[in-house]
Amino acid sequence: MALTYTELVALVRDWSNKDTAVLSDARIQDCLRYAADKSYRKLRVSALENTITYNSTSLEAATTAGNNLVQSKTEITLPPDLIQFIEIREIDVNEQTTRVFNEKTDLRTFNDWTANKYNYNAYWARQGNIVILSPGFNDAATGSPDKVEIHYYRRLPALDAKYNVTPNNFTAGLLDTSSQGVTGAVQLYFYSNTGTTAYATQAEATAQGGSITNAYYIGKLVYNWLRDDNERVLLMGALAEAFAYLQDDDQAQKYMAMFISEIDELNAEDNKRNASGGNVQVSYSAGGLL
Repeated sequence: MALTYTELVALVRDWSNKDTAVLSDARIQDCLRYAADKSYRKLRVSALENTITYNSTSLEAATTAGNNLVQSKTEITLPPDLIQFIEIREIDVNEQTTRVFNEKTDLRTFNDWTANKYNYNAYWARQGNIVILSPGFNDAATGSPDKVEIHYYRRLPALDAKYNVTPNNFTAGLLDTSSQGVTGAVQLYFYSNTGTTAYATQAEATAQGGSITNAYYIGKLVYNWLRDDNERVLLMGALAEAFAYLQDDDQAQKYMAMFISEIDELNAEDNKRNASGGNVQVSYSAGGLL
């Protein structure tokens, strides 16, 4: 059963068997955050996969033409939640692949036009929060590319993240009613006493005609795969951090071992799931050898 963030904090306290005088809620919240951070370093499961696309307008603006010495290149700002790349590809309007950037080079090799590349038609490098593709967008690709798609493992939203109070989120059922003065509560407006269409301002509601009503709302918790479906990972990780804070090394080591075991089991389960249903062909990269 999915836990609220408050219930998760209480669960860690119950397992730690410490009262607030010894282990405050604020410290438990820190421990949960640290546990989530460590989880993302090792978890590689389908639940953490995400895809972001960049449209042709932004890609063309980010592309530098080549010359007789260097090939063209496209520089893309990476999403802030990225952990690890899975695939970078160009696609057309029908979502068909026109090119896969299947060669990762170090930055020095990328910038050295005399250095050998395995595939001069599709290679890339990373510089800080920028990924650089070469040749650039729509250069040397087959077909008619329309977008670049990056598929990657990501960090999930914060464990206590809530949806913003907006008319769209009201319509989507992502808000709960609240009271004025509650932290995060925001007022929405309605017309004709229907309560079915929300507006962010009174002026927008008034423009629709009819009588105006208002109510306060707060966002529901954003779904989080770790908190809602695998709280045991967070529990073991938070307890390891909590006992390290309390300088109880034996307990800290015990829960850290259990934390790592939970992550290994989830990774193994996902690997088995991905390998089932047919024959598996594997390509090895340096990431698995270094």
